[in-house]
Amino acid sequence: MKTTLAVWLVLTLAACGGLRAQSPPGPKPPQIPPDYRTHIILEKSNVLELLVSGDNRTPIAERDDLITPFQFKSYRNGNEVQLIGQAPECHVDQAGHRAWDDGPILLFTPTTNVWVHGEGFLFIETNHLLTISNKVETRVLRSLLRTPMLNNAGSNAVAPATTGQILKIFSDGCRFDYQSNFAQYFGSVHAIDVQLDLTSRKLSIQLTANSAIQTILAEENVVLTTTNKGWATGRRAFYYVTNGGEMTELTGEAVWHNGDEQAWADKFIYDGTHHLLTGLGHVRVWWPNAPPRPGVAPKADAGGYRKLWADFATLQFPPTNGPVEAMHAAGNVLLINQADQSRAMSERADYARSNGLFELSGHPEWWNDQIHVQGRTLTAEATNRIYHALGDSILKLKVSGGAHSNQWLYMASDKLDYQTNLAVFAGHVQARLLDEGVLRDTLNSEKLDVELLNNQVKTAVATGQVQGETTPDLMGRIKTIACDTLTAHNNPSTKMLTDILAENHVVLRQFGTNAGDPRSRLTADTATAYFSSVMTNKVERAVAERDVIIDNVKTNQALHATGRRADYTVAADEVKITGAPVARDDRHIISNADYLIWQPKTNHFQVFGQYTIIPIKAQTNGLPPKP
Repeated sequence: MKTTLAVWLVLTLAACGGLRAQSPPGPKPPQIPPDYRTHIILEKSNVLELLVSGDNRTPIAERDDLITPFQFKSYRNGNEVQLIGQAPECHVDQAGHRAWDDGPILLFTPTTNVWVHGEGFLFIETNHLLTISNKVETRVLRSLLRTPMLNNAGSNAVAPATTGQILKIFSDGCRFDYQSNFAQYFGSVHAIDVQLDLTSRKLSIQLTANSAIQTILAEENVVLTTTNKGWATGRRAFYYVTNGGEMTELTGEAVWHNGDEQAWADKFIYDGTHHLLTGLGHVRVWWPNAPPRPGVAPKADAGGYRKLWADFATLQFPPTNGPVEAMHAAGNVLLINQADQSRAMSERADYARSNGLFELSGHPEWWNDQIHVQGRTLTAEATNRIYHALGDSILKLKVSGGAHSNQWLYMASDKLDYQTNLAVFAGHVQARLLDEGVLRDTLNSEKLDVELLNNQVKTAVATGQVQGETTPDLMGRIKTIACDTLTAHNNPSTKMLTDILAENHVVLRQFGTNAGDPRSRLTADTATAYFSSVMTNKVERAVAERDVIIDNVKTNQALHATGRRADYTVAADEVKITGAPVARDDRHIISNADYLIWQPKTNHFQVFGQYTIIPIKAQTNGLPPKP
């Protein structure tokens, strides 16, 4: 081909024609514009790849021709312009296959969806590399952040709101390898996007054949700032497009900040399409207990932080500015709340900010120095301190008081609902009182409601097949109770019982651990025990009412008594039986008395009123006479 200036520059990896087989003839290259008096053409097997031109050529030295003004065009498929470059002037070394200048250069695509400007450039043909050394500015149409295939893929297409937006990149210098569609920026790199602001020391961009951005890699001192997701730092950030979403991976001491919210991980993956931040490996997340009030320092007002540790965690951001809306964590999850010094552990945890709700599963437990909750699943409304446990639910509550410095109430059930002033247990309820780790009392029922005040039991109501039992006391005596409903009141300030009420089908028993020990039994419709205000769990008085039946066996002497009411005074060791009382021992039957006084220790009776007493010897036919 004849030209005014035949300068052949080889700018592609295929430039060394002897290294590759010849390709069949391609399309005829475009005509050279008639107003270009100086031009350089690069052909490969009759297929135009590069056209370099200018108005003037001035020899400067043996291997230095100055072309002014300078322009080049690279072609795809022989006739489609791929990239245009312009500069006021350019030095060309034909023998060394180089082009350079200290002045400005401008690169752009025919549609200007990619635009690059800088000062001082060097092009070396042998490695197909264009270097711009100073004040580099790049503008990329944001729609190119997705591949053309995705742009035309229905729901994955770029939204009209983003099609005209520009990604800007500033740096000290850059290198372009347009054989490989690869660009690298270095020195004070600053990328500005409508959704992201990035700084780093290096930035690499891989383009597709049609100039769409495929991946972006930022390295060294990376700082990412998003418009509504805070900012993050790390040693390396990698951007790519997959499944219709824009993804950014941040690694190397990765840290994320959003106001008072912070997170750390071995790696962060940010899904800009769905506003998701995923942490992988040694994840930590901190966020305040409550939003700060205007004019109040966040830490002073928030009551401390909540902290989460996990192997994996995903944080859901809102579409606009604001704190994290939800979190999901998995693997060795640990939660700490500085407000109440509580902790929780599980294999999985889900959090919703709208109601402060945590859902824990996989052997979940929650505890502080006063309470411990666990179950197969555990739901905690942290803001209102409400907890729900389902399946193998357990609540341990510290109830120490007086001389008891380490007393805990242990309650197990199928289901547990606990809040600041109420705990409800349902299904196979088992309550145990442990003192210094030693079992003292047990209670079983179908349901148990516990009213709390300052984390101390105020009232407890057990219903449905209630059965209670104490461990042997110093005398070896065991006490049991059975009824339909059992209500206990406790003084939260002294942490001591005040009274216990048993209702419906009440059965009270006391017996020893040895066969010959005394034993007694009381049945009634209701029974109430009143406790000492100065001695823990010490009964002072007890009252049984309606259909009262008392049976007592002591030193092989049996006593049986009935009445409508029985009042027991501990100090006097007396039981007063009223309401048509009837009593019987091994020798007498007593009836028609106003009331009876029974002394349990001696197993003796006192009778008051116009009573009837019938000796047992007066029985006829082996039957006692009717009273």
